[in-house]
Formats: sequence, C-alpha cells, structure tokens
Amino acid sequence: MGFNHGGYVDDIRTLKILVVGCGGAGCNSVHRLNQIGVDEIETMAVNTDAISLKGTNSTHRLLIGAESTRGLGAGGRPDLGESCAINATSLFDSMFHDVDLTFVIAGMGGGTGTGAAPVVAETAHKCGSVVVSIATMPFRAEGGRKHGTAMKGLRRLRENSDTLLILDNNRLLNIVGNIPFNQALGVMDRLIAELIRGLVDALTKPSLINLDFADLRSVILNGGVSTIIYGENADPEGVVRDAISNPLLEVDITGGTGALIHLSGGTNLSLRRAHRVFEGITQHLDPDANIKFGVRVSEDCEETIRLLAVITGIGELTESPLDGLEPTNNIGEMLVKYGR
Repeated sequence: MGFNHGGYVDDIRTLKILVVGCGGAGCNSVHRLNQIGVDEIETMAVNTDAISLKGTNSTHRLLIGAESTRGLGAGGRPDLGESCAINATSLFDSMFHDVDLTFVIAGMGGGTGTGAAPVVAETAHKCGSVVVSIATMPFRAEGGRKHGTAMKGLRRLRENSDTLLILDNNRLLNIVGNIPFNQALGVMDRLIAELIRGLVDALTKPSLINLDFADLRSVILNGGVSTIIYGENADPEGVVRDAISNPLLEVDITGGTGALIHLSGGTNLSLRRAHRVFEGITQHLDPDANIKFGVRVSEDCEETIRLLAVITGIGELTESPLDGLEPTNNIGEMLVKYGR
C-alpha cells in the first residue's frame, strides 16, 4: 500500500461533487445527466412543482415551498421562488456538508430557477464549496419582461458563484429549429450533461498529467463569466477549431484570464501534437493567464484527440450577453453529438 503526504492512500477522502438543478429547466438537465450516467457525483433536483419533481431522475429530490405553493410551482414569480429557497436553507446546509464542488443549473426568466438558484449557490459557497453555475437564457419570443427577469436573476447568480457559464436558448432556434420541440431542448440538456461529465472525468480519472481540484480552484475562483469548450478531431488544429467554433458555445475567449485544459488521446498522441493543441488555445488568452494542463491516454480516443477546456475571465454581464448568432448547417452533426 502506498503513502501520500504521511498517510495511507486509502485514507484520503475522495472529491465530493454535487450537481443541483433548480426549477424546471435545471431539473431537466439533472434528469438528462442521470440518464447518460456520470461516476463520482451525486445529483439533487430542487423544485416547487411536485409533479415535475416526481418525474425527475435524480439521486435526491427536494420539494421546496410546499406550505406556500402547495406543490403547484412558483407561477413565474422569482420572489416566491427565492422565499421558498430561503425557507429551506437549513436543508441546503446539510446537503452541502463536505461538498467540494457544486454545479448549480437553472433556467433564467421563470420563478423557481431564477429565484432559488442564487440562494442555493450562496448556501453552497458559505459551506465552503467551489460553485460553478450554469444558466440558460430564455427565447427572445418570450418577451422583454422575461428577459429582464432573467438578467436580474443572472446578476444575483453571478454574485454568489465562483464562475458562471451562460447558455442561450436562442442558439437552439438557429441550430435545430426545425426538429421536434422536446428533442431540440434535449440538445441543450445533453450539452450541459456532457460538459459536466467531461470536467468531472478530467478531475477524477488518472492521467499522465493530472488535473486536480486545487488546479480547478485556482483557475475559477472569482473567474467571472466563463465558458467550457469541447472538441474532438483527428488533428491538433482541427480539435482546437471544433472546440472554439462550437455553435452552441460560441463565445470570444480572447483575453481569458484563466484556463483549465485537458486532452485525451490514443497512444499516438505525441508531445508535439499535444503542444500544438495547448498552443492553439493559449494564444487567444491573456499573456498572464493562469493556465493548468492535463493529459490522458485513453483507449476510446485511439483515432482522435478530445479537448475540454474551462476558460474563465472572458467578460462580464451585458444586457444581451450572447448576441450575434448565425445559423449553422451542421444540424446532423449537432444531433449526433447532443441530440440522443
């Protein structure tokens, strides 16, 4: 049996990761995450809607605000969603005990997700967890009032998160607007699930060059608005291009102040090829960016290079954080990746 810093390896506590979905959209993402399966994590679905919550596949499910909503939902009122979450803080305190990393997922613009997610993030943060929040923005057709509500919730969520990833549902309209509604929304849920699974795998599975929780913590603490980019390709330049130009995650990473970059490849992944990938990403970042690398040789990547990178410090919130979307013709490719 080996030793590590004066103790037995088996005595070292494993990383505790919790993914919390708040409201309808957040619970849908947690449901999808449990469907695809991710090792090393637990999930929690939090909602004011008892019927929706009952149909959510999650490790834990928590109905909040039953005394005021009777389990019928928050009715699009963030103030009610927030008060329901505040009344449940004692439950959240026990839920976040010894949790190292928390993902908070919510759709902005409604009642429960918009109101409760900032409370959940704040509680997790106070309990000592690193908090990565993932927020989806409403469709433009839902109106300016809902967009305004979403922006207020987004700012509150940003204040209580170490880093915030924003995804815009309007991208779905441009990318998969002609497929059935449920399948289109499943694309975003699948993307969120795949990003979380990729990051968790990078942190928890052995690698030639390991990324650990301390690396993640140093990159994302006070990371501002962030993005997670993901790509697969047979050549180094191609995987960088695929990751940066992913139409569901299209953001400008120029000037990013932090990056956690992890590569998986086959036995033919040479030092030179890996360096070309790293260089392809870091050339876009601030010269003084805090950058951490990880590399794994994986049997299921024999013919490809798989890149996952968390890029932080790419900007702050604006009234329209993700404008300028262009339609894409790669509908088939996106469905193969995220539409299952």
